[in-house]
Amino acid sequence: MKKWETWIKNESALDKDFNKYLKKAIIRKEATKLEVEGHLDKAKRNLRFAGEIINSLKNYYEWAIIAYYYAIYQAALSLCANKGLKTKKHLATIMILIKFYYPKQINKLDLKAISESISIEEQDIKEFISLKDYREDASYSISTNYEKNLVETLGSKAIDFVNKAERIIKE
Repeated sequence: MKKWETWIKNESALDKDFNKYLKKAIIRKEATKLEVEGHLDKAKRNLRFAGEIINSLKNYYEWAIIAYYYAIYQAALSLCANKGLKTKKHLATIMILIKFYYPKQINKLDLKAISESISIEEQDIKEFISLKDYREDASYSISTNYEKNLVETLGSKAIDFVNKAERIIKE
């Protein structure tokens, strides 16, 4: 079981690790409103950049995957900053999403009803992790052969996540 899966299932493990990350200054309590807006703006900029790659640079889809991942990551950093927190570690970012946005005391029907508005579901976390894996492959593998359908699917998920983050911040 991966660390983030443990945090979803075990709140005490999440709290213990969160406090450890605070103590080690992996997570810091110093984010500002300017950072909330700045990260969200950068997320949208990455979405636009990925779209331009798809439309104009059809042989460079791996860069669209990377841009889509960073759109999600910047949106996640915006959500962290919205709670007054900042970090440069991807796992710590996921931890903050789970701790402050993943709904713990509602049932599946409630989750379904509010998933389109202001909550982060387990599926959102999984898609973030999945896109991170695609981004790593696009960045570090020697493959340059990515299908447009895959890139568009990842893009749709990235757009959904950025929009969800924006709705949460505006609430």
